[in-house]
Amino acid sequence: MINVKEELQICKQQESDRAPMDSWWQTIKEVTVPRDAYITREVSPTPIQDYDRIYDTTIIESSEGLSNMMTAQLTPAGEQWMVWLPPFEFEQDEEVIEWYAECSMRAMRLVNQSNFQIANNDVNIERATVGTGFLMCYETGNKYAPFRFKHSHVGTYTFDEDLDGHANAHRRKFEGTADQLKREFPEGDFGTKVNNAFSNPEKRYTEKFQVWHVVKPRDEYDPTKIDNKNMPYAEFYICEQDENLITETGQHEYNGMVSRFQSGADGSKWGVSPARKAMPAAAQANYLQEQLDILLDIKINPRILAEAGMAGEIDMRPGQKTLTRAGALATPGGGVREWLTAGDYPLGKDRIKDKQDQIRKLFYHGLWADLARVEKEMTAEEVRAIRDQSEMLFVGVNARFESDMTPLLSNRVFGICLRAGVFNPPPRQLMRETNGGTEIPDPQASYQTNLSRVLKRKAIEGHDQFMIRLEQMVQYSPDIMDEFDLAIHAREMARSFGMSQPFIRPPEDVAEILQAKLQAQQQQEQEAKMAQAAELAVKAPPEMQQQMMQGAPQ
Repeated sequence: MINVKEELQICKQQESDRAPMDSWWQTIKEVTVPRDAYITREVSPTPIQDYDRIYDTTIIESSEGLSNMMTAQLTPAGEQWMVWLPPFEFEQDEEVIEWYAECSMRAMRLVNQSNFQIANNDVNIERATVGTGFLMCYETGNKYAPFRFKHSHVGTYTFDEDLDGHANAHRRKFEGTADQLKREFPEGDFGTKVNNAFSNPEKRYTEKFQVWHVVKPRDEYDPTKIDNKNMPYAEFYICEQDENLITETGQHEYNGMVSRFQSGADGSKWGVSPARKAMPAAAQANYLQEQLDILLDIKINPRILAEAGMAGEIDMRPGQKTLTRAGALATPGGGVREWLTAGDYPLGKDRIKDKQDQIRKLFYHGLWADLARVEKEMTAEEVRAIRDQSEMLFVGVNARFESDMTPLLSNRVFGICLRAGVFNPPPRQLMRETNGGTEIPDPQASYQTNLSRVLKRKAIEGHDQFMIRLEQMVQYSPDIMDEFDLAIHAREMARSFGMSQPFIRPPEDVAEILQAKLQAQQQQEQEAKMAQAAELAVKAPPEMQQQMMQGAPQ
């Protein structure tokens, strides 16, 4: 049974513990994504003041650029950026390997056809700005669109971790009117306050209620039962005002994913972002830009030094005159002159550029800009080397993303597709007997992104260096090549450059090709022998030809 008061107490306590981070995230978002800076302040009906204090947009451009590049590089739309591999016990079983490969191809096609890219781009924006992004994966039951993804903004949720640092529970707060809640949960059990608001036409569409959405591992359940209250994860909704349980259900796998850009050394589970590091430089660049704007305004509309005894008002229009009495101003030469308009604009520009470069560097700007700065003609291999070197700077971030994303892909997405009937029947040896029937082991996720392939290519480069030395050794001992299988090296190299089936043939197809080549070679040798024998027979003396004819097979 769900203890509503206890669960509400946990939700509010975790929300209170998160409060210092909320203030910090609000400060970051006000300069990186002002359109989304509503964590500790309410959303304005007309947010016209969001950009009033922004004078330098470098950190805004860098945040959006990095988030877009992460979406394009880590989960490229339309591509198969992840492949499932079998558990270690089946890593030599070709039938199992092919089945998981086919499953991953089907699953990735459905992921790319879903709203994943839209939701994941919002996750990447928050990873680049506040350091932590949250994504949920819902099961629809539709074979052709089996999942739906949803992003929840930072400041609306808390989460728990397992010992591996992966999120395994979350508590998410949202609000809705009585009408919205009744439509979202038509079978829900609502309290007095929601029901009264729903019955009142003046409050039905205006008065809002806070709802807590909780997903966590279920403490006790019976795996032999298949109802939604006997699943590994409990999921329920609680109304804060009425302190009642609206509805309870369950999930086969944890349906959330929390991704951190980088981890902090302070023991906090919340992520560290480039924007957090760039805040001092961004504040200085913003201040300097404001000062230069003031200086330009003074240069265009200079301050005027004048005395009260002037004959008329100062005319600021271009080409106009301002009349004064002779000798009215105690200034050299008399008349009207500019006052305190000096300022070093070029020096300010240089200092701003230094701060902007600092910001761009913290946002890995060189990762995307190196090729644009190439000034000489280069080969494709040289260009690839520069790109790989730049991408190596992003390896740690990529590793963190893969670690956070793996449970969602290897458990949640795989489980949903399996239950929806997306896959072909699995090999018999994969089936395992359990208390609740049979199950199929979850696969391992192997990422096929550009950054993942860079690491694989680094290993291949070491092999290449060895092959160069081996070529030199072969000159003295040709038989040494028998020690190595070059076909395996070629297959690994092809995979590191992103090639997969059907471009890489299955081993059994390669074996058939080799067998066909061997048979063709044997046939050619046999035909060559027969042709040679016929030629010898023509050139032989008559008596020998007669003997050969007599010895020929009938």
